[in-house]
Amino acid sequence: MKDVFNLVIDSGNTLTKIAVFKGFSLVKTWSTSNLETIRPEDISAEFTIRHAIVSDVAEKTDDLIAGFRSFFPVIKMASQIPVPLKITYSTPETLGTDRIAGAVYGSYTFPGRDVLVIQAGTCITYDIVLSNGEYPGGIITPGVEMRLKAMNTFTAKLPLVKKEETDYLIGRNTNESILSGVNNGCIAETDGIIDKYRELFPELIVIFGGGNTFFFDKRLKNRIFATANLVPCGLNIILEFNKINVEK
Repeated sequence: MKDVFNLVIDSGNTLTKIAVFKGFSLVKTWSTSNLETIRPEDISAEFTIRHAIVSDVAEKTDDLIAGFRSFFPVIKMASQIPVPLKITYSTPETLGTDRIAGAVYGSYTFPGRDVLVIQAGTCITYDIVLSNGEYPGGIITPGVEMRLKAMNTFTAKLPLVKKEETDYLIGRNTNESILSGVNNGCIAETDGIIDKYRELFPELIVIFGGGNTFFFDKRLKNRIFATANLVPCGLNIILEFNKINVEK
């Protein structure tokens, strides 16, 4: 029998990540900033796709989904899609699908444990999943690039500085001072928030994902589990959970 695969598309604010899974095993990933390059006929020529799921935080993939549905069944991820978690967020309709996918991945990977799932992208999100499988919510703060852009936008003279890694505290010029403030500020904030969560949940496990994961990975004093494909893996778990609802 020919192998069949799941297709996962995670469309973020900047890049769209495409992932192919065989069951729960990741087979291939790639990214693009141009949705027009994602062609179902090209993917189907390489893989026999049985099911697909699309998460779109910017609401820009409707045409893509419509085209895919002539090739295979597709779930458009939304807050009302069933997931293997008890979501107790008071406004679930406003909950980002990337946050839901991250929480699902955390609960699936460490069942019966308190898990903090951190995603470092355009924003930095901190989502707690409790040992009983409940997902009450978390924290949203600006990400690295957003902080750099905000200082340029909301001041008269501060320049727009490109993100880069630094190893100093004292900036010797304006660009260095901005980078030190943003980089050290993000690290200190993240460590501080993890510490606050650990006061509430002493046996807490921390998972870190998102586009800026490895910017944080080696600099945090807290121990974390870093993963580059947190959201696609979480979406694939949700797809597996919902397969019976997307059969042709």
